Formats: sequence, C-alpha cells, structure tokens
Amino acid sequence: MDMFRLAPGEYLIVPSSFKPDETASFILRILSKSETHAHDDSGQSHSPIEKPIMRELNKNDEESRSFFEKYADQFEEIHAEQLQKMLNEKILQGYKKTEGFSLDACRSMVALMDASITGKLKRDEFLHLWRKVTTYNDIFSQIDPTREGTLSLHELRKAMKAAGIVLKDGMLNLMAVRYGTSTGRISLESYINLLLRLECMGKIYMQLSGGNTMSLSESEWMYVSMYT
Repeated sequence: MDMFRLAPGEYLIVPSSFKPDETASFILRILSKSETHAHDDSGQSHSPIEKPIMRELNKNDEESRSFFEKYADQFEEIHAEQLQKMLNEKILQGYKKTEGFSLDACRSMVALMDASITGKLKRDEFLHLWRKVTTYNDIFSQIDPTREGTLSLHELRKAMKAAGIVLKDGMLNLMAVRYGTSTGRISLESYINLLLRLECMGKIYMQLSGGNTMSLSESEWMYVSMYT
C-alpha cells in the first residue's frame, strides 16, 4: 500500500494490473481537508451507438428455413438438443479453440426466445434467434480475424460496443467472471449467450418498469430469474 500527498488540482487516476487484460479489484481512498468531487470516467461514451443491421431474413431465408426443416422434429419445433447440434455444426466451423455450445447454454437460448413457454422453438422463434446468432458471430469474427475462438477483456469491450452495448467497467468485469475462463477470456459460445441474455433482460426490465423502478412479487421474480 502506498500513500501520496498531492497539490490541489484535477487528477485522473487509472488503475492497472501487472498483466494486460487482467481483471483485478482495488481500493482507492482519498483524504482531503476541503470539499472533493470524484466521478467514474472509464473513457466510455454513453451516447447512443448505432447497432449493426441484423441479417435480413429474406436474404438467408431459404438457407435458414432449410436448417430448421433439417433439425426440427415432427411437430416442426426445435428443442435444446437439436439446437446444440445445429450451432456446433454450423457456427463453430473454423474456430481453433472451442468446447462447443453446451446443452445448458442451448437450453438458456431456447428459454430466452420461447414466447409460448413450451421449452421448444417454433419456426418464427428459431428464425429470430438464428438471425441474432449469425449477426453476433459476424461481429466476433471481425474482432477475432485469426479465429482463435476467444476474446480478451479489451476485445470483449470492442465486441460489445460493435453490438450496440456499452457497459461500465464494473459490469464488464463481472460478465468476464461469469462467462469467461479462469484467465478471463471469452469464447464465441459465451459471447453469443452473454449478448442474448443482456438484450433479453434489458427488454424485460423496460417492459416491467417503463424505464423507471419496478416492483415484482416473489413468483414474478422467480419466473424471470429462473426460466429466462
């Protein structure tokens, strides 16, 4: 621990870890005899960012529909196991480091898009999901041109911004802990799941709160937190 005595003025304090892109916590204590004002300025613009245009369904409609028909069951629905097989075969081709989409991750995707709450995706729900997945895959491949299959924390910030999402440092670090490896790197599978969940939870919040505060009963909270 170090202590410094500074002359009155304006200061920008930039904490950093010994290794690049390493996530770490720190404590900063400021002692002052006069009134002091401090604020968080992580260098991130909070002005609206233009989101990339989602792939138009009519351009890939035939291909997407053929995927659906190939993997759907006799009731023209796709469950998590079928979605897992499809994503691992169609999305992860060419990436060097990947463990594949887990069944739990695919269950989460189905739950996020399952408007009818059947545990399966109908054609329109699948097409909506597929459009998002392919768009996020395009963003990831632009940030990871060598197709290593993982992003650093710095690259994750760029990939989030490219998707139209800006997070403060604390939330970004939390997402790296939740969705990243022990070294803090984010796989393509985790990146797609992270974006889908962030977008969905943001929409749920807006629907329930109107942009203000919201109040949920225990059953409502359990439904939102446990299924979606």
